[in-house]
Amino acid sequence: MEHTSKCKTYLISAFFLTICEFVLILSGHGSLPVSGLLLFGIFLALSFAVKYTEKFKGLSFTFLIFACCAFTLYFPEVFTNWGFDTRVLIIPSIQLIMFGMGTKLNLHDFVREFSEPAKIFIGTAMVFLLMPIAAIIIVKVYGRFPNEVAAGIILVGACPGGVASNVMTYLARGNLPYSMTLTTFATLLSPLVTPLLMWLFAGNYIKVDVLKMMIDIINLMFVPVGAGIICNKILYGNMFWTKKTKNMVMLSITCFIIGLGMVFIPYIVDFTIFDKYQSSAMSLLIGLILVAWSVACVSITKIAVEYAKGPENWMDIVLPKLSLSAIMLYIIITAAHQRENILKIGAILFVATIVHNTLGYILGYISAKIMRLNDADMRALTIEVGLKNSGLAVGLAQNVLNSMQASLAPIIFGTWMNVSASSLASFWSQRKPREEMSTDGTANK
Repeated sequence: MEHTSKCKTYLISAFFLTICEFVLILSGHGSLPVSGLLLFGIFLALSFAVKYTEKFKGLSFTFLIFACCAFTLYFPEVFTNWGFDTRVLIIPSIQLIMFGMGTKLNLHDFVREFSEPAKIFIGTAMVFLLMPIAAIIIVKVYGRFPNEVAAGIILVGACPGGVASNVMTYLARGNLPYSMTLTTFATLLSPLVTPLLMWLFAGNYIKVDVLKMMIDIINLMFVPVGAGIICNKILYGNMFWTKKTKNMVMLSITCFIIGLGMVFIPYIVDFTIFDKYQSSAMSLLIGLILVAWSVACVSITKIAVEYAKGPENWMDIVLPKLSLSAIMLYIIITAAHQRENILKIGAILFVATIVHNTLGYILGYISAKIMRLNDADMRALTIEVGLKNSGLAVGLAQNVLNSMQASLAPIIFGTWMNVSASSLASFWSQRKPREEMSTDGTANK
């Protein structure tokens, strides 16, 4: 009852603020700063309202993003300069998200699902091919997107899925191991496949440096995800040596020294020998330093938490909050720097994003039916095709394509997909997956 009462209070607040916003717009004062504050208040109230509901609480963070974006579009100067160019925070934010993804990857499920390799290979092909094709159709049909924005739409489709698809598959009562296997396998292939797809589909819209994109995918994904997997093994693995405090102290000291040693590499090695890949090489080195130091931090924190008798799952408590903060950070920074472009093409790009995401679900569903997958596998593949690692797309747009405009589509897509996937997962969660019958008449899950 208390939760229902709070939900109603916030909904009433949102309704009252919406009326005030309409009055401002109808009177021709929608561009005033107070209008931005009202929009911020509306979405913030909705964020708190859905938090107290069972079905829609997963949308709380999405409404919070809308609130912050509304504030950012009216007051962009707050997020463009903090004594330095805030754009330098985008790549570290994405790496933090990828690190959190790495701590959740289960390699045992990955190996087990490969007992049906055809299902994995075909499913992965669908993950990579269907969305770029859908993107090309959207770009060609509309025909008036700036080249960099068009490249951004294609970039979304060319990226692998992310951890969000695994969460939504779980909520939708789909085959979670299958979803995680597709995510992992597509992630492993992404340094090769994503740059080639971009060169093939987006080469006419923007210059695509295939080798640089390969290096940056390794830096943006493999380095932090690898660090996350290592940290997961240290904290929750069954390795006997991680149970001993002495071993953890030695690991922490060793990793810290290795990271410190890598700090001095630029003073020893002339990075200009890497020519146009100098920035990528330096970025990769920084990523490796962060890996070493993150392993050192996790190792020493594990000892400290055990000594203080704190919760064993402390990283599961801390990382989701850090990841959500990182997502919020790179979205509002990009929105602040690209305010004019968002106001100019934001509405049509939002529509294109909805169509792109919806086509992904439809094509994934049709593919699953053609493959004659069972219901649980069908749900997993549908969601895996429709959802993308938008964080990786943002990083590649800014680091490889050198285009803030190209990052707009991934940001809008990443925000919208949470709304659509939550709704789809909620629908499927109310329906138990059907079991298919094998030729001998027995149930085949």
